[in-house]
Amino acid sequence: MLAQLLSRINRRLAEELEPTVLFEYPSAESLAAWLVRTYPAKLAKAVESPESRRPDMAAAGRQRSRAAGVYRERGPKRRRNGADLADIAVVGLSCRFPGADSAEEYWKMLSEGKSAIGPVPFERWGYFSDFYAGMLDDIVSYDPSYFLIPEADAKAMDPQALLVLEESLKLLYAAGYSAQEIKGKPVGVYLGARSRHQPGEASLQLTRNPIVAIGQNYLVANISQFFDLRGPSVVVDTACSSALVGMNMAVQALQAGDIEAAMVGGASLLTTDEAHRIFEQRGILAPGRDFHLFDRRAGGVVLGEGTGMVLLKTVEQAIADGDRIYAVLKGLAINNDGRTAGPATPNIQAQKEVLQTALLKSGRKPEDISYIETNGSGTTVTDLLELKAIQAVYRSAGGAPLGLGSMKPNIGHPLCAEGIASFIKVVLMMQHKRFVPFLSGQEAMNHYDMTGSPFYFCRESSSWIGSPRIAAINCFADGGTNAHAILEEWAQPDGERVVRRPIPLPH
Repeated sequence: MLAQLLSRINRRLAEELEPTVLFEYPSAESLAAWLVRTYPAKLAKAVESPESRRPDMAAAGRQRSRAAGVYRERGPKRRRNGADLADIAVVGLSCRFPGADSAEEYWKMLSEGKSAIGPVPFERWGYFSDFYAGMLDDIVSYDPSYFLIPEADAKAMDPQALLVLEESLKLLYAAGYSAQEIKGKPVGVYLGARSRHQPGEASLQLTRNPIVAIGQNYLVANISQFFDLRGPSVVVDTACSSALVGMNMAVQALQAGDIEAAMVGGASLLTTDEAHRIFEQRGILAPGRDFHLFDRRAGGVVLGEGTGMVLLKTVEQAIADGDRIYAVLKGLAINNDGRTAGPATPNIQAQKEVLQTALLKSGRKPEDISYIETNGSGTTVTDLLELKAIQAVYRSAGGAPLGLGSMKPNIGHPLCAEGIASFIKVVLMMQHKRFVPFLSGQEAMNHYDMTGSPFYFCRESSSWIGSPRIAAINCFADGGTNAHAILEEWAQPDGERVVRRPIPLPH
């Protein structure tokens, strides 16, 4: 319907408007205002009385002023040795993504510009298919007895629950904490995930505790129970932005003093072909293994899976505990698209607002940001809208080049784990002080001139010049819940001692 409407407008104006126009100006009033500003002469010919149809620009100005008024600066932060003590420190990370069973392997794959996307193996669904995905090598080999889970219960459980339970152990030991050290502590667990697991009746009858096999909350309740953690355990499902929405909840609890630390992550497994078939039915599944973003070849999504987790504290707590700080979360914002043309239709105004809010919270200027890990949807309109939103907020007046990238061509779209996969990638880039290759965007988009824009794609592993290194992360979701985060590298203050180091995992 939108395409037909745009075609009629193009004929009346004798123009070729960009396909994003009706998304950028989603109401009759806003579209009319834009047309009046952009094509006054052609409108005069196309309509009998252009003045009578001119929108109330004063009212539009008042509306913009009201919208701008929702942003408020946070109060002054307590500081020591140049550190913002209320900011959030990343003190540990761990992950398993396609082609990478650890954070070290994830970095190696990203920095070498490799892709782990391939055909879905026969063993996963029990039949040969034409589908492609980024998939983990093994999702069945676990040691449930170590986690005190009966074998029959483990067989009936959602494999995601076992995956994140194992990853939480790896996370704590990577941060330098044994299970005994955090026992009984106010540590929260926040996981972006979705469970549609339905064990068979026969396997359910054999379980000692059937609720752990069917309750979605047990994706994280198992973690709190095993480690005896006293903070909340929360499963969040806002589709692709789930992990960052959970992170926002964790940040609020940390800054309020409700918890001392938070384990935050995301998880997704393609245990059935359901997601592929739904995406195929919607017409947004890419036909092959290549996941193209910001590229004229963009033809839809290639799905992926995996899990990642980070350990967060306030900077003040991390310094007091002698933690190694990998990076600092300076600002995080969440909003929703509201009513649009459909549940998966983006709202560029909402995208701009979530970017602006996170930037305002961070206390940083747009020109301070030198890299953005994009959402990247693999469709012409949504990718174009994202570029326009980023440019409007970060480089509206030009300025220094801004690097863009995405991990999706490397591992596919890991659904509820998307936000944490992007987050961990950026933290690793800051740790290594390097950009990694972006595997798409080689063929120019039809309606956006990258060469004339402030953006560039990193094509090879290269040094990240400049200090401090500050990056942003975009994450937009079906259903309209948008997330945007600002990360900054950490400079260890003089006199502060790091006592926590990774410790070997138990057998």
